[in-house]
This record gives sequence, structure tokens and C-alpha cells, in this order.
Amino acid sequence: MRRHVTTMLAAAMTLAFSGAGAADVPANWIEVAAGAMLTVKAPPGTTFERTRVGDAFSGTFHGAGFDLVVEFGYHRDELKTPDGAKNASVQKVVIDEKPGSIATASMPDPAHPWYVGLHVPAVENDILGPLSLVVNGQVVKAEDRATVERIYQTVKFGFKN
Repeated sequence: MRRHVTTMLAAAMTLAFSGAGAADVPANWIEVAAGAMLTVKAPPGTTFERTRVGDAFSGTFHGAGFDLVVEFGYHRDELKTPDGAKNASVQKVVIDEKPGSIATASMPDPAHPWYVGLHVPAVENDILGPLSLVVNGQVVKAEDRATVERIYQTVKFGFKN
């Protein structure tokens, strides 16, 4: 009986985490594609710019109050808060049915005092290992931090092996 209750509680928490972001997305937000790899819902005016970083698919989501650097590839490192970060916290989340984490911290940089990062360690697995997503950004205001966390909750993966 205890095992059954534990299993039901775990399933309920997974559903709560995975659906938490979708219901909170403002109606005027738009879908922004990062190539064929993933999409997010974000405030109007948000764009994605493709860049090159080693062997990873990379780019930056640009929006009012944030620039979010994306790396999508094999063997991406765990999230590391930037030097000088204070009050760091990590929240376990489910992103498009994949376990991940969102990290936040305050920063000593007065121009960008908030850090918000996303890590999904195993979007797919194949012979080369886990294909992972890492997104990092520093934002200006606490409201921007909340917006970025909400954006992270809307990630939908388009890449399939």
C-alpha cells in the first residue's frame, strides 16, 4: 500500500510540475523557434539568433529584459552559476516530459542582477551519449527573472533521433 501511495504521489507531482508553466502563459505570447531543435513561448518581440559554439547547436533568445544563451548538444555541462552569485537555488522541473532543473541566483552586477539558467541533461540518448540543453541568462529586474522562468517552462523539443 505504501508503495502504491508513493507512486501515485510521484505521478501527481510530475503532472503538477510539467503543467505548471503551460497554464500560466499569457495569451499574447508568441512561439519562437530555435531552428528545428526547440521552440519556446515568449513575449512579443522575442527573437532567436543562431550562433556557433564548437560542436553544439547554439544561439540566443533576445527579448525585452533578457538575452538567453542556448547550447544544445552532446555532453553539455551541468548548470554552473556565474562567479559572484549569491542565494543560488535549483528547482527540479519537467520540461516537455524530460527531467531538468532551473537555477536562479542574485548577481553583484548592477546592470544584470539576476541569473536564470535551465539544464535538461538527457533530451535524447544515442550512441554518442546524452543530448542536453543548457540555457543561461542574466536579467535586469525580478519580473524579468519570472518571465524567463516561465519561458523555460514552455520549451518543446523538436529534435528527435
